[in-house]
Amino acid sequence: MRKILTATALAVALIYGCIQGALWQYDRHQVRHDKNSIILANINKPAITESQLINLNDTKRAWRETEITGSFIPTKEILVRNRYHEGKYGFGVITLFKSEQDNFFWVDRGWVVAGKDATTPPITMPVTGDKVEILARVRIANIENQIAGSVFAVPNGKDGKQLEKWNETGSVTTQDFYLDLISTSNSQFDPEVPSALPEISDGPHLAYSLQWLIFAFLVALALFLVIREERKAQSEKL
Repeated sequence: MRKILTATALAVALIYGCIQGALWQYDRHQVRHDKNSIILANINKPAITESQLINLNDTKRAWRETEITGSFIPTKEILVRNRYHEGKYGFGVITLFKSEQDNFFWVDRGWVVAGKDATTPPITMPVTGDKVEILARVRIANIENQIAGSVFAVPNGKDGKQLEKWNETGSVTTQDFYLDLISTSNSQFDPEVPSALPEISDGPHLAYSLQWLIFAFLVALALFLVIREERKAQSEKL
């Protein structure tokens, strides 16, 4: 009897863990599925103006193209580590943009290959403070939170080899989303390797959720077999 109680307690704990794992994976599946639905619903809609962009909610503006007039601020440019393109290591180039309506946006100007070594900054496509119209895609995320602690700046006008860590004194109040640059009215500012859309896939999470349920069933089956064998053994002793 003690063996059955021990096996039952262990099985209940394992089944509970499996069910929690299944629910967690299913939740991840739902989040990713909903995100993909928003992408598919918005990527082919017409570009929106800056005023529309500011007034729409996140679901309606996510992944929409927008046209904004203003100017880049070259002194506010940061490099984001761990970006890859066609197997090559590089950086994402993020530059501050001030619109004619006095709104500030971080603009991801695409990927650049890394320098020859860890102390050599990459060669980025320079921008000026001239007035320009940009076409960009809206990314619903706070870029400053995403890159906190892993950001470096290439100071404007300096030729130093060392990448300088982004200083908080250079921060400004920006929108709580950022933009992926597609093109500009000045083709010299266009990204050579623009940020790509994410892969439209629900991933393996639903399959993983089913696997956890199968594990729970196998544990229950194992418990049934243990109980049956234990009762059989007890009957033979009588």
